[in-house]
Amino acid sequence: MNEPLRLPRRAFVRGLTALGLSPLAGTSSQASDLAGVPAAGQFQDWVAENNPHYWSWIRKQFLIPADEAYFNTGTLGACPRQVLDTVVESMLDMEKTIAHYDYRPEHPEYIAGYRPQEELRKKAGAILNATAQEIALLQNATMGINFIANGLNLQPGDEVLLAGYEHPAVTGAWDLRAKRQGIVIKKLDLPVPTPDPQTVVKIFADAFSPRVRVMAVPHITSRHGIVMPVRELCGLAQAKGAFTLIDGAQAAGQMRIDVKQIGCDAYACSPHKWLLAPPGNGLLYVREERQRDLWATLASGHWNDYEPGTGLFRLMQFGTANAALLAGLDAALDFYQRVGPEKIERRTIGLAENLRLGLKEIKGVEISSPLHPALAGAIVTYGVRGLTAMQLQDELWHRKKYRVRAQLGPLVRQSVHYYNSPEEIEGTLEVVRFLATK
Repeated sequence: MNEPLRLPRRAFVRGLTALGLSPLAGTSSQASDLAGVPAAGQFQDWVAENNPHYWSWIRKQFLIPADEAYFNTGTLGACPRQVLDTVVESMLDMEKTIAHYDYRPEHPEYIAGYRPQEELRKKAGAILNATAQEIALLQNATMGINFIANGLNLQPGDEVLLAGYEHPAVTGAWDLRAKRQGIVIKKLDLPVPTPDPQTVVKIFADAFSPRVRVMAVPHITSRHGIVMPVRELCGLAQAKGAFTLIDGAQAAGQMRIDVKQIGCDAYACSPHKWLLAPPGNGLLYVREERQRDLWATLASGHWNDYEPGTGLFRLMQFGTANAALLAGLDAALDFYQRVGPEKIERRTIGLAENLRLGLKEIKGVEISSPLHPALAGAIVTYGVRGLTAMQLQDELWHRKKYRVRAQLGPLVRQSVHYYNSPEEIEGTLEVVRFLATK
């Protein structure tokens, strides 16, 4: 067997740069894990998505120990080392040169929350098919959802439609306004497991009344991983004249997003999940035609700035924040684009489908996430008869060092991302088979 090729760092970086895969310049990660990386002329075949050596190299870009598997991306994604290096080095650079900060526009900004960050907003918008002016850089999806919930002009008695399995960040924002101002929240009841998209659309269609002003739904539900038929739901709401808000916290980075194709008025993201950015980053898209329908509800210097070309900058006025986290977001978006959105989606959904198919064959296993291909994503929620959720979570950890998340009742949520492997899927099934026959 040939020995793995070890390249000098400079040759390694040149080869990766040819494919747009190079680590960010100046980071210590350039010298990491070069074993097995081929010469530049062989790179094109090496990065093919069916090459296990490529995915093994990708896995080494994360600091998770080799004998552990992380399946809780639905809560918090693991940052690639390039992203982590960028954050740390940004903070170090600021501390070393802080006396040079002179507030001139040409000087790098050391704090977030004051400049428009147009280039980063453009880069973030590209993953959603949105313009820079349609993007606000926030701290998480919760902040964006609250900006919409509190910024719209609604009157007592106006109705808001919600799906039945919303994250508390969604329900809390609307429940607060209902308690203070008398709007009416209608939380719908989707069957679990949800059988097909038509069932979802019919439940929403039947719930619309002349008083519905807003429809706020997740793109992918947090607990059961239901990939909602958001395009059809937004078309339904648009025909009724309702504002549409999509919670994309579980979708961006798991699958490709096109907000224009979806047809929503607003879309909120948490890049610290599937986009693998550092915590403390959020994205909010608002369609240009609907931006003037929103009041700013967190105000600083530019809260009332409607000048042409500024877009949602007025919603970014939340005070001093850590600029290094924006540098981390920038690096995470680069990493996502370099690996490839289509490649990521196919691998992520494909691994999750293998998990679902294997679980279906095990007697005593209940799968609560959808099996219909149009509703199934990378989140698989299931339980084993006779075990609590915490027992199942702990068994997977003690037997394999696989981290899943216990849910309410007997269910665990296993979030499958591209840094997971087919071997880890089979390892999960091995443990579940054993537990189901005890």
